[in-house]
Amino acid sequence: MSHHSPQPVTPQDAIAAALDNYWITSDPGGPFHTTQAAEHIEASLTGYGYAVTTLAAAAARRCTCPPPSRGSIAFTALLALVCLLACLACLLNGEPGWAVSALIGAGALAHETATNLRTRRNTR
Repeated sequence: MSHHSPQPVTPQDAIAAALDNYWITSDPGGPFHTTQAAEHIEASLTGYGYAVTTLAAAAARRCTCPPPSRGSIAFTALLALVCLLACLACLLNGEPGWAVSALIGAGALAHETATNLRTRRNTR
């Protein structure tokens, strides 16, 4: 019956386990090679389910969807404008509840438009 060590709980535990494994399996009398140690530790971390990446790769966009089209951005902006006009019409007709609802809708659609524009610019 073989004994398996428990799965590490935190990344620090995984690194400590990988280092322990390296110290146990490497020749104590031989020279210390940092590249071999790094390769062994990376293989151990990959075996635990961790991925070793650069900061640029970790910060990269994870969405692979296509950027929003000009038409969808224009339509969202048009809807925001319509909501603003509806807000003004409701205020003129003495309907403050509907005016607030239209204003909230205009704000949400304006935020969506700004987000879509930012996304489209970042993908160029």
